[in-house]
Amino acid sequence: MARISSFVFLVVEMCCWWLINGNKVLLISMDGFRWDYINQVDTPNFDALAGKGTRAEYINGTFVTKTFPSHYTMATGLYEESHGIIANSMYDPLFDDYFNKRSKQTKWWDGGEPMWVTVRKQGLKSAVLFWPGNESEIRGMRPNIYSAYNHTMPFQTRVDTAIRWLSNDIDLAMLYFDEPDSTGHLFGPNSSQVRAKVKEMDDVLGYIVKQFDQANLWETVNVIVTSDHGMTEVDYATRHVDLSEHIDMNAIDKIPSTGPTANILPKANMDDAIIRNLTNVPHVQVYRKEDVPEHWHYRNHRRILPILVVADEGWVVLKGPEEYSEPDRGAHGYDNTLMSMKPIFYARGPNIKAGYETLPFNNVDIYPLICELLCIRQAPNNGTLANTENFIVNVDQETCAADTSGSSSALFSLPVVILCLLIKQELQVL
Repeated sequence: MARISSFVFLVVEMCCWWLINGNKVLLISMDGFRWDYINQVDTPNFDALAGKGTRAEYINGTFVTKTFPSHYTMATGLYEESHGIIANSMYDPLFDDYFNKRSKQTKWWDGGEPMWVTVRKQGLKSAVLFWPGNESEIRGMRPNIYSAYNHTMPFQTRVDTAIRWLSNDIDLAMLYFDEPDSTGHLFGPNSSQVRAKVKEMDDVLGYIVKQFDQANLWETVNVIVTSDHGMTEVDYATRHVDLSEHIDMNAIDKIPSTGPTANILPKANMDDAIIRNLTNVPHVQVYRKEDVPEHWHYRNHRRILPILVVADEGWVVLKGPEEYSEPDRGAHGYDNTLMSMKPIFYARGPNIKAGYETLPFNNVDIYPLICELLCIRQAPNNGTLANTENFIVNVDQETCAADTSGSSSALFSLPVVILCLLIKQELQVL
């Protein structure tokens, strides 16, 4: 009888653990990791991850293809016009205030619900290392654990931190690396320095896999490795469109940022003159806000200013000669349909199909994918679970239907937990 009781107790313990905790997720972003970097050097660890999991040749980012907007899209499943982080630097006419990468006030970030908040709302725990927005209070919450951005933190330390979280009670961990983006900006995407950095990031991935092996995490944690955008070659000195050569700069009230794109706030009644003078200028397209191409989903927010100028690939929009000396040899922010702007996607874990290549999908689909893997209800978003469910396995679709109408799993989880605890208590008495 004692042997039977011990066996039953063990089974109940294991089943209750799964029902209470489910599987976890680690979302990793390697900033600026263009989809075809993988083909330029040997990447044995990425290849091995694909063999044991799922990869897409590339995924489609959002417009504009910039770091903060793209990362917040991944976190919320919302287009930039929906969540409101429409650039790395922007102006809000309602607030009469400027946003930059150091802006942490809730007013900038509250347009969407990031997954670290969605997780907490449903009784799970989240920990985030350096993701844009993680330091801000959003919808009244922050991650259970978060850190101020520290560019100098070694990559292995970042990995060790995430491993420690997932080995304990964290359900969703998010991890950010600023490479190969930084190297791509400095030297350009076709440089030997970028190829060396890609090999280094492959080594980082190898270290992640090794630590997962040692911590026995593969049976309980789904890992997603992706990026925010790609990169293309630029030369600020020779391939630029200088706005001051084509329009009267006194007609402009504000241009929060320049580069591959420029949002322009004209002074009163100056819209037509600016549009007229920029139309047919080589290497740029100029749009009134209401005429921005619909597939960019970049019209319906007040922070998108009345005029948008978009440079051709490899060209930049500048305000004047003072910006010609920018030393960067790589840039991003261009049309998201350009192949040079496409990021990577890899996944492996207990709920990920092995040895599978999926069709390209959209980065707004990452949010509903992760909600499904965690078996939680989604907040309203622009993503589509159907675009990724072809590589999801071992998830009960009936009890874990993580669509916008809600999931039944969160509703029955408390009774299941109580029942598990009661059974365990009775077995302990035996």
